[in-house]
Amino acid sequence: MTTDEARELIIDGINYAAYRETDSSLHDSDKNRLFGSEHYKSDRSIAQPSPWAEGDFEEKMAMLLRWANALNRSVPAFQDAQSLLEREDSVLGARHPPRQASELKSSTRIVEKILGGP
Repeated sequence: MTTDEARELIIDGINYAAYRETDSSLHDSDKNRLFGSEHYKSDRSIAQPSPWAEGDFEEKMAMLLRWANALNRSVPAFQDAQSLLEREDSVLGARHPPRQASELKSSTRIVEKILGGP
């Protein structure tokens, strides 16, 4: 697996976690910011700005990465991708280690705050 393939796999995991837990997937601009260059271009129309882009983007992505780790803990390719990127100084790297799966349930208030929910 190349580092670009590892980034794609991790970003896909983060996007899945975002959609699964909040019903708000990442925009291409969010994915490109995580990837580190213009890599994603879906040409899908955007009705409103990404809720993930405002505020502390890195903290939000770190939270989603922890969720993605919990959701993919039994997926060897995801773990391999994490290992490959562990030395990177980025959200996708080792600075944000995985937490317990219970964080998925305990983060409801954080998500509501991020996305402007009730």
